[in-house]
Amino acid sequence: MVPEDRSVFDLPYAQPVESLSYGKSSDQVIDFYQPKERNDSLIVLIHGGYWRPEYDRKHLAPLAEKLSENGWSVALIEYRRIIGNPDAAMGDVISAIGEVESKYKKLILIGHSAGGHLALLAANKLKLSAVIALAPVSDLLKAEELDLDEGAVADFLGAPASLRIDLDPMRQPIPSIPITLIHGSLDIRVPIGFSRNYVQRASSSDLKLIELEGVGHFELVDPRHETLRLICGELDGWN
Repeated sequence: MVPEDRSVFDLPYAQPVESLSYGKSSDQVIDFYQPKERNDSLIVLIHGGYWRPEYDRKHLAPLAEKLSENGWSVALIEYRRIIGNPDAAMGDVISAIGEVESKYKKLILIGHSAGGHLALLAANKLKLSAVIALAPVSDLLKAEELDLDEGAVADFLGAPASLRIDLDPMRQPIPSIPITLIHGSLDIRVPIGFSRNYVQRASSSDLKLIELEGVGHFELVDPRHETLRLICGELDGWN
């Protein structure tokens, strides 16, 4: 088996130009990364980590900085990750987006892994322009069955996945906006079948999957990887 590339966690932390609190918790914060010339579109970046408290937004800071260098305004959001309280995470994502939505004409969500799961759900609740989901946990029932990340779904939900279909993208309507899923064929954290199955549910031309051969889970948020070019290409097509 090819060793998993986790080197993105070793990249230097990229300081935001500004931070904003949207609640009383230290996890209810938004970090902003701005290009030299601000535009009318905002990327809301949602980190993963299987909704576990030990994984925060900082490992996505290098990607946020690189996207801003490519001309995009970026809001890297943090959200509460409380075992057994999924509504706190989902509510925080909605609240964080609500803090910024009035200041931009277009909002595009980019979510990785568990962040991709939250982005797909948020797209059914908010007025957004598009979503990019990077290796999203798009099927909670299947993730529970496979016991991904040693019980991550059970820890997140605090209940069987069958009781929270409202939080399962696979069992919710597919959002009626452009959605691109990007997934690596060597992903051992979230198998590529999750994205394949999600896309097979619909024939819409606004929903597509880009499969990356020989790529794992964490390369998708590594700004040194080819994924950055793919992300920017999708963004430019929607701008």
